[in-house]
Amino acid sequence: MKAKLCYVALLALLILPAGCAPTASAPPTQTAAPPPTPTAQPQATPTSVAPATIVSEMVSRLNAGDVEGSLAYFAEDAMGYIVGLPPTGMEVYAGKEQIRALWEDSVANHFQWETVIKGSERGLVYVAAKTWHDFTRQIGVAPLEWVDVYEVQNDKIVTYATTITAEALARLKPALAEAMGEDEGAPPSTDQPVSELAVTFAGGTCATDAPLALRTGEIQVTMDIQDQDNMLYALTMFNLEAGKDLPDLMASTVGSPPDWADMLLMEELGPGHRETYQFAVEEGPVYMVCWSQPPELAVGSAGPFMVVP
Repeated sequence: MKAKLCYVALLALLILPAGCAPTASAPPTQTAAPPPTPTAQPQATPTSVAPATIVSEMVSRLNAGDVEGSLAYFAEDAMGYIVGLPPTGMEVYAGKEQIRALWEDSVANHFQWETVIKGSERGLVYVAAKTWHDFTRQIGVAPLEWVDVYEVQNDKIVTYATTITAEALARLKPALAEAMGEDEGAPPSTDQPVSELAVTFAGGTCATDAPLALRTGEIQVTMDIQDQDNMLYALTMFNLEAGKDLPDLMASTVGSPPDWADMLLMEELGPGHRETYQFAVEEGPVYMVCWSQPPELAVGSAGPFMVVP
């Protein structure tokens, strides 16, 4: 797979000794096909408290059931991302108020969070995490393992992203199917297939208004970057091997690129730009993943797009 963007490989940090103090290390490449590192490097935002300390104290407050105390460490416009969970593979929380709803639900379900700081540099903090929640206890999969990254500016968390590990997802999916009954799957799409789609990056995520059906052949896709907060944005499109789905793809956005994903498109743009690209589709389904940096992470997804001759 062609990798033009040098994304942070959070997973490799997990081989560092547990319990080590935050270190300034360059975490390795992030995955499922992320886009190229820009030449200009982001400047660290001055803070009066070490970013790793802010993350650790935020976690301690939530573990103690102190929702407001934990939220005090977040900026008002902070973005939260939970990556890899079924059924959609992506949950986005825009702003402290949306994160508050998640935190309140967590405390109500006796959530506990075990974290180990694996690295910290330039306001970014990398964490290996385990979580317990009443539901995951009930279905017998607690704890679940995660790879987390935080961006801290001016003593506030502005980005929080947590990605379930592929191993944890492999335990979770059959337990969910048993607890909730067999999923009959989505009904066949009745959308009229198209050969054009537009993907808009706005509000810290991405979206497309195209139907979930594409025609075989050349597809024209327009990237419209309305966000201005990050240095670089990217769009990738994939075919997956049989038996793999969108949660699998999103869980693979940390670690080594999976050998079961075939990248059909990878394009990148800076903030405020709009460009149109082409890629070829021979078979479906097709899956879309959006990225931004810094921090280097998946910020949105869509699919499966059915492919119609």
